[in-house]
Amino acid sequence: MELIKLMEPILSTEIIEDNDFIHQIKWDGIRGITYIDNYTHKVFTKNGNERTDYYPELNEINHLFNGKNGIIDGEIIVLDDNLRPTFNHILNRERVRNKSKIKYYANKYPIKYIAFDILFLDGKDLRSYPLEDRIEILHKTLNKSSIITITDSFNNGRKLYELMEEKNYEGIVSKNIKSKYIAGKKHDMWYKTKIFKKMLTAIGGIQLGNGKIKSLLLGIYSSEGNIIYIGNGGIGLKESDLNLLKEYMSVISIDKSPFINIDKARNVIWVKPILTCWISFLEWTNTNSLRHPKIIGFSSKKATEAIGEEYTYRG
Repeated sequence: MELIKLMEPILSTEIIEDNDFIHQIKWDGIRGITYIDNYTHKVFTKNGNERTDYYPELNEINHLFNGKNGIIDGEIIVLDDNLRPTFNHILNRERVRNKSKIKYYANKYPIKYIAFDILFLDGKDLRSYPLEDRIEILHKTLNKSSIITITDSFNNGRKLYELMEEKNYEGIVSKNIKSKYIAGKKHDMWYKTKIFKKMLTAIGGIQLGNGKIKSLLLGIYSSEGNIIYIGNGGIGLKESDLNLLKEYMSVISIDKSPFINIDKARNVIWVKPILTCWISFLEWTNTNSLRHPKIIGFSSKKATEAIGEEYTYRG
């Protein structure tokens, strides 16, 4: 069986405002493409890894699907206690490799499958059909359940984005209703607009690699006045930033970690937490560190102002 190459949205900092576009929630999960054939199915990730046996909840798709065979594109997600899709939770499921542990993780991190496209139905290739037709066929072909459902489409992208921002979701995907299903990103038909967060952080350590600055150890101050380590940031360091750090490194270096929750790290020079920088990130992980931290730039604010206050911006 030849695996389908997936159509991927292009990152956009602007919300598409065009009557030919619909807008959908950007679910914070992993892509799951489902191949159905005569009441059996197989599920593959974006990278082509088969994960059928590891997501037994999807077995019911065999009975929800009204056809002999077909291919459905969708997203596998796990909701947190606030019913918000959380990437860290689905990663905990996706990392399971021991089949004897599947029942335990299925109870701890139960999944949902959000279908958003259908590519084949009963031997017919639908990829050349316009998206609006494929969505109509999907709704006629796939029944919904508490686990398997179909994403909704909205006409007003700006309102949907604002709602996702309010609910602390990942963002939106905007799709041209006339679009064919084109593999990869060589198109101008699907776009994603993410909701990024940023935070002021204090620098408490500098990690070196091959004699060069590799990343910064970042922290925020607690209400008790302690500085708490929340992760490393490296992507985004400019040449001017690196020069500034090199200039101050010998002056601000100290003998031990300024963080209360980490005292050892490889190839790290501990520094007085007097420099601050802005960090963009997607969310907090279960270990109270930042997911995908990226340095935006240095700040003139005092380190004691880094108290964990979050701001959102479009990315």
